[in-house]
Amino acid sequence: MAVEFTPHILRPETERVPSRSVIVLHGYAANGGVHLEDARAFVGSETDVLLPDAPGHGTREDGRLARIAGLPDAARYAAILDIAREWAAEVVDLAQACRARGISHVGLVGISMGGFAALATLPAPCPLDAVAALLAAPVLVDPTRTTPGSPPVLLGLAECDEAVPPEPGRQFAQHYGAELHEYPESSHLMRGEDWHDLWGKTVTFLRRHLEG
Repeated sequence: MAVEFTPHILRPETERVPSRSVIVLHGYAANGGVHLEDARAFVGSETDVLLPDAPGHGTREDGRLARIAGLPDAARYAAILDIAREWAAEVVDLAQACRARGISHVGLVGISMGGFAALATLPAPCPLDAVAALLAAPVLVDPTRTTPGSPPVLLGLAECDEAVPPEPGRQFAQHYGAELHEYPESSHLMRGEDWHDLWGKTVTFLRRHLEG
């Protein structure tokens, strides 16, 4: 995956190549621009942020979202997972492209469908130094191909989430040794104060593992 699929890039105010990159993956039927304001929290003198569009989304719109919308529930869910799976492979390429331009540490944050894709990058060899998956489940992860704790993972779950039930994430967090944050009063569309709290914890997590 090359940078042409990344229409939104937040760069530090310096001419030097930064030493760290954070990749932020959006949810289904959104685009990379929807998390621009959230992503500014990661930008620093040595950190840039890339917000790519998923396959079929944003600048890559190809009609598939309209086709998926007409599918029955099970087929629609499978089609969304297919996008996440395809995107995960692209994100691995994007992380490697970051390394090729001199980036030493690369972190990944995924929200909803983007979180499914983020977790799907974990099987070894994973090119990421830290991964955060918010409102997502590990359905695309083969645990026999992961190394618990490497890379570090943060999971953010909403206990009232009917779109992405939290129990699979809880079980994965226990097996993998992930940092887990749960919000008992939130659904998939999180309460504002809960989202703000979770995003703050995500920023702290990425900074700790990319800057430490």
